[in-house]
Amino acid sequence: MSRTRIFLIAGIIVLLLGVAGLWQWRVHERDGSAALARGLAALDRGDARTARIELMNAIKGAPRSVVAREAQARALVELGDGAGAQVEAARARALGAPPSQTRAVMAQALLLQGDTAAALKEARAADVPDSSLDMAARVIARAAMAQGDMAGAQKALANALAIAPDDAENWVELGRFRLATGDQAGAIAAADRAVALNPADARALTLRGELTRAQYGLTASLPWFDRALAVRPDSIPTMEQYAATLADAGSASAMLALTRRILALDPANARAWMMQAVMAARAGKADLARSLLDRTQGQLDDEPATRLLRGVLNLQEGNAVLATEALAPLVAAQPDNRTARTLLARAQYMTGDYAAAATMLAPIVAQRDADPYVLTLAARAQEGLGDRTMAADMLARAAWPVRAAADSFASPRDAALASGPPPASTATARDNIPYIRALLTTGRTGEALARAQSLSRANPGAPDAWLIHGDALGAAGRPADAARAYEAAANIRFDRAAAMRLAAAWGQAGNAVRAAQVVQLFLTQHPNDAEAQRLAATVAMQRQDWRTALRLLQAVRAQTGNGDAVLMADLARAALETGDRPSALAYAAHAYRLMPANPMTADIYGWTLLRTGDKGPAAVDLLEKAVALAPGHPVLQLHLGQAYAAAGRKDDAKLALGQAAATNFAGRQEAVDALAAL
Repeated sequence: MSRTRIFLIAGIIVLLLGVAGLWQWRVHERDGSAALARGLAALDRGDARTARIELMNAIKGAPRSVVAREAQARALVELGDGAGAQVEAARARALGAPPSQTRAVMAQALLLQGDTAAALKEARAADVPDSSLDMAARVIARAAMAQGDMAGAQKALANALAIAPDDAENWVELGRFRLATGDQAGAIAAADRAVALNPADARALTLRGELTRAQYGLTASLPWFDRALAVRPDSIPTMEQYAATLADAGSASAMLALTRRILALDPANARAWMMQAVMAARAGKADLARSLLDRTQGQLDDEPATRLLRGVLNLQEGNAVLATEALAPLVAAQPDNRTARTLLARAQYMTGDYAAAATMLAPIVAQRDADPYVLTLAARAQEGLGDRTMAADMLARAAWPVRAAADSFASPRDAALASGPPPASTATARDNIPYIRALLTTGRTGEALARAQSLSRANPGAPDAWLIHGDALGAAGRPADAARAYEAAANIRFDRAAAMRLAAAWGQAGNAVRAAQVVQLFLTQHPNDAEAQRLAATVAMQRQDWRTALRLLQAVRAQTGNGDAVLMADLARAALETGDRPSALAYAAHAYRLMPANPMTADIYGWTLLRTGDKGPAAVDLLEKAVALAPGHPVLQLHLGQAYAAAGRKDDAKLALGQAAATNFAGRQEAVDALAAL
């Protein structure tokens, strides 16, 4: 046979094989078997989004395929579509699949829809196959947690781990359970175990990122979210956590980009719309914030952040009634939330309900560290009630230039709680922490300390137990010991509560350097935290680092606005010391306009006029007013003495400077030198 004929025959064979392959491929595509194979492969590698599309094609080609229906139910569960998963699982049963075959996925679908009773019935069925027992146990644990049965949840998770001890998903569930019960250290250990078992598990990496965010800070957590997205670029839960972290860190553009990615995959994602609404509100775009919030379609209306945002937006719009409706349930659920309580009182005051506003502010007013805005608002409410004596007392407190150290917050329920029976066990955080706080606010410090010590010993991995222990030690006059308790909490969860308490405790213990280090460390991880920026600015002013102080104060102003008289006064001082006299004068004048009866604002305005070369009597008049309002404050006496000296009133200058020099304060040497120069 010639070579030509051989090549011709071979070519015909290849062509026939190709045609046969093409025909077979088209048959498989038409009957859905090829799409089913691709969908099952996608599910196995954790790509539920691709699996859903392939399985839709498989079902289109073979509508009666039980395997395709079951697989689609699993994919939809992974995507959080409980209703869709239930439909597919029910269809598989209708097509002849034994109920046992879909018990676990049906239980998950029902749980996603909030039907815990039906989910438990499916997961506890006697015919759940051995291959699905660990999945069913996880459903039982989640349902038990939703019903408040923590013991039942713990037992179910123990069963899941006994069945599959090397399944990373079981450890992730255990970590989330421990996190929900306050055992932060235990949650970290579980997450670490999950990551060790499966370093490519996006759920485990996301949980570790959340825990790192709480343990070390916002910036430290970002690499974990990056790792999770490298594994699962379309993981919406990961992107939600990542975007929320970026928002808190002040990276608005990066957060916006992530929320847009979420919405491209899930256009109805309520959390993405909510984050964009918060960003718009922070930027002062109230109309846009309302429009974006409406796109959540009410899915997050019961969450605290949504209630707070609605309250703020309604107040900005002047609708105090709607603001009250939004904020009242939030304060009822979180009575210690000062921001929500203050906003609700403002809304009640605007509606003319002075009694409700006064009652709402009473627990904050009772604290030694009540801020001038709260005291002024409370005074206006008392004026509305006709009690001008009490209003005058509150205004006097608002005008005092130095705020006292912070107290633990006293809620209206504390007296009743402290007088009632103590919790039966000293080891349970949920009921002991409110009881200990009630003991502290009612003056029963010894009892509070004893119970707090027992609680922290029983819960060494719970940061809240260490925080209340530190509060009790601080109330007992042991700030250094309190700082060590706060450090134990901060080593597990370094959030604002731990950082601010720790810095304050070291300051009270006389260790200003460690206090400053704590604040700086917190700021490196939470660069957009206004409270930390304010505290860091105070530390910078104390060491006369005026440029740093000015930068931090300007960052606070950018977030909180121009309505804080004390902030404006601090900005004036920092601007003055850095040589920006026009800005200093503008800040000082605004501070005085906001609160003319405050000796601090009168002093900074008068002092700024003096330092900027004002030759008129205004500087002396303002400084005299400041001293009249707070005659015992040496800094005010020093400034007035220097103003008298500049005006040629030597006798008056000697008297004021002498009173300042007789007091031991940071500027005493300056007073002595000025007195000697007369």
